[in-house]
Amino acid sequence: MRPTLPVLLALCLGLPAVTGAQTLGVIKPAGKEPTLTFGGLLQVQLDVGDRGDSRFANDNDRFYLRRARFNATGRFLEEFDFRLELDLAGSLSNTASLRAQMTDGFINWNRYPGANVRAGQFKTPFGFEQLFGDPRLLTIERSLANDRLALNRQIGVQVGGDLLEKRLSYALGAFNGNSVNNNFNDDDRFLTVGRLSGVPWQGKIGSASASWAVGGNGFSAKDANVPLSDLGLDSTPSTPDRDGIFSGERRGLGVDTQLQAGPFELWAEYLSVRFEPDSRLPRSSFDSDGGYVQGTYFILPNRLQAVLKYETFDPNSRRDDDETDTATLGATVYLKGHDLKLMLNYLRTEAPVPLESQDKIIARLQVIF
Repeated sequence: MRPTLPVLLALCLGLPAVTGAQTLGVIKPAGKEPTLTFGGLLQVQLDVGDRGDSRFANDNDRFYLRRARFNATGRFLEEFDFRLELDLAGSLSNTASLRAQMTDGFINWNRYPGANVRAGQFKTPFGFEQLFGDPRLLTIERSLANDRLALNRQIGVQVGGDLLEKRLSYALGAFNGNSVNNNFNDDDRFLTVGRLSGVPWQGKIGSASASWAVGGNGFSAKDANVPLSDLGLDSTPSTPDRDGIFSGERRGLGVDTQLQAGPFELWAEYLSVRFEPDSRLPRSSFDSDGGYVQGTYFILPNRLQAVLKYETFDPNSRRDDDETDTATLGATVYLKGHDLKLMLNYLRTEAPVPLESQDKIIARLQVIF
């Protein structure tokens, strides 16, 4: 008698052969169903006053949605977790019609706290302020240097985790390198990024609990077609207009530190990137750098927080007329922690375009659900 098709399949796959009313086999999950949680974020903003720095579109007063996000997170008992987040409004520039796009979309293997493996689209480990969660920022906007020089979200793979009882953490990753929501690589090379941070001291200052953290990060990339703002780049020197597209090599370094003592926090960060454009415009090589110093203090514990920040950004260190400096004075009212808060920032900006000082007020109402 010839063997039946189920028996042949069983022999090929190394499964027990069954006949009759029995089925060949059913794949069942090893653990329970996944834990699935839905959430979201709304940030409604008001801008009044002058234009400010180059991230803002114009000096028209306006209401707008800075971020409107919906996310789903979950985990499996098989030591995997995941996150998917969509942004329905997430730009400082003028937008005629809002559209949905993905911010985060990744799967994480979390079996070992010291070696999590993450794959998908997520924030690259370069820049402390950039890695800090959008809803938990202590000023309404990140510094201009962090916005222009950090790598933001990319598609790739990363390994990282906590060591020495969470006193030391690291992350190493390889990414396509051509910005968010692009499912292609602009060349056959990967952007490589690494970060190391730690807490060298924990104790008390007076009667207040205190801690001091430091971090450093770096990246290296060879690019063929990456859009970068404010750097005077031009990949097609034969045409009259500069397209802002970078093609060439770039390498970045950054250091940061944070001190927390009771109601007081002090942050400082410096970023620097060396660019070597193939077109040799604006130069064969040049450095862009910048950073900030930021202090916050709770005037009313867990309720009213004041912030003072100074930041600077120089897109080309070989020029003397293109630096942007901004001082920020602000306050945050925490109605229910970060879940419900009201923020008010006053920005005084000295920018190369326009030449005069810029005074801008930004207000934000935030809800996390």
